[in-house]
Amino acid sequence: MFKARLGVWLGVLVALVATQFAVVVWLVNQSELERSRSLRAKDALVQYIDLAANKQRLKVWFAQYLLTDEAPVPLRDGYLQRMQGSLSELERLHAEEAADPSASAIEKVSRETLDALHTNFQALQAQILQAQPHIPHPNPSTERAAVWDEMLGVFDISQGQDMRTLIKEAIRLQEAHSRATEAAAKIALERSRSLAIFSILSTILLSIGFVAYFAWDIRRRMAPLLDGTLALQAGRMDHRIATAAHGRDEFDRLSLSFNRMAEEIQLHRANEASQRQRLEDAVAQRTQALHEANEQLLEIDRSRRQFFANISHELRTPTTAILGESEITLRRSGHPEAFYRETLERVAAIARQLGARIAELMAVARQSEDKAIKAKPESLELIALPALLQQALAQQSAAATQQGHQLSLALPGDGLRLRGSAAKLGQALTILIDNAIRYTPAQGQIRIGAQRSDEDAQQLHIWVEDSGIGMAPQDLPRATERYWRSDAARKLRPDGMGLGLPIAEGIAESHGGHLQISCRPEGGCRVLLSLPLAANEPDEKKS
Repeated sequence: MFKARLGVWLGVLVALVATQFAVVVWLVNQSELERSRSLRAKDALVQYIDLAANKQRLKVWFAQYLLTDEAPVPLRDGYLQRMQGSLSELERLHAEEAADPSASAIEKVSRETLDALHTNFQALQAQILQAQPHIPHPNPSTERAAVWDEMLGVFDISQGQDMRTLIKEAIRLQEAHSRATEAAAKIALERSRSLAIFSILSTILLSIGFVAYFAWDIRRRMAPLLDGTLALQAGRMDHRIATAAHGRDEFDRLSLSFNRMAEEIQLHRANEASQRQRLEDAVAQRTQALHEANEQLLEIDRSRRQFFANISHELRTPTTAILGESEITLRRSGHPEAFYRETLERVAAIARQLGARIAELMAVARQSEDKAIKAKPESLELIALPALLQQALAQQSAAATQQGHQLSLALPGDGLRLRGSAAKLGQALTILIDNAIRYTPAQGQIRIGAQRSDEDAQQLHIWVEDSGIGMAPQDLPRATERYWRSDAARKLRPDGMGLGLPIAEGIAESHGGHLQISCRPEGGCRVLLSLPLAANEPDEKKS
């Protein structure tokens, strides 16, 4: 019932609006037609003015040509091209004028003017193209005057018509036509505006009456629904709207649907809240996991880039040195055996240095395997501490003696043992002793020792002390950072990659220990390697 009444009123309103729209569209089309006529007349006027201006510029160019031979040909060609463009545009506008019956008088004058202008332009173009700078032209003043008079005849006269007067008349007619079409466009626009205002006002008044009636009726019928909505918003899910028994119209059916909706909301609201909370928790967990994974990937990528950059640098330098030594030796012949021996010794020294760099890089690449040792205790072995320390010291004694260093070893009295990889722990000790030798000036002192921890009897402290250059306190936190070296270390030993201490720290952590570096008050560094002692086991396991 309500929908039928609403449909009738809407039909009447739509029919009225459609009629008014059709009238307005017709008036707008008329206004657009008048506006196009005005624009066409203005365009024709502009083209006539441009044609006259370019013709005058061409006349000045020809005068310059007669007086000197410095007249630029591209300038002349540009004037001719613009004149040709103006005539072509006037032809197009004339064709549009011919299709408009209201402009027949202007069309006749324009056709005659265009024919005369075309004839004059062709004659002028043919004559002016003969003028070429740097080609001899009449020299005597009398001959130049004759040529100028002849060209003036071509510029200003065509088929007995004065082209200046013809163009001025055409400009005058176009100005009048432009004013007339502009006035007609304004009248058509004003007429369209007036009718549009009338249509809008009448539509507004009718719509106000239509809206007022139906707004009152809808507000009356929507009040119960609004009350029910406010009740649901306040959380009273048991609120229901009173309806007729069988639902007389749309509002009654809407009230029945509202009541069923309230029942569904009341039923699912609790489930929705719990599901939303579970979803939020899952999203937060996944977001945190993705963030951590992304940070790990970024760190891995940075380490990879730095790793390959150092590989390129560290391997290129000794390889280039070996190649240089070999090429220099091969280019020379007839030298004594001592010369070749010295060269081979230098190549061998560089090769050993290259091997050391490759060993460091491979140790970095195997860091993940080192960290996995702690997860596989059955693959570890019992290690006697004295033998481990003496072996590491023996490997570095030759290098220490070469630099005049004094090495000393302090062994604990009881037979302490470790559980782990003897090769890895020996590598870590070798790195620490080698660092002490490299960064201690000649005639230095290096001490190695081990003892139980005072705080934890199951913890072993292995320390390496030197009297070398030491480290600044602010540099200690970065000492085990990969590829990092202090300024003092770079100055004393330019070679090196900054991988020794990180490798030693990785080995210590894979055995459940840690590495600690400190500065000695008297100079030099003290590196403390803390490792867990092996638990007491039966003799068969110790053997």
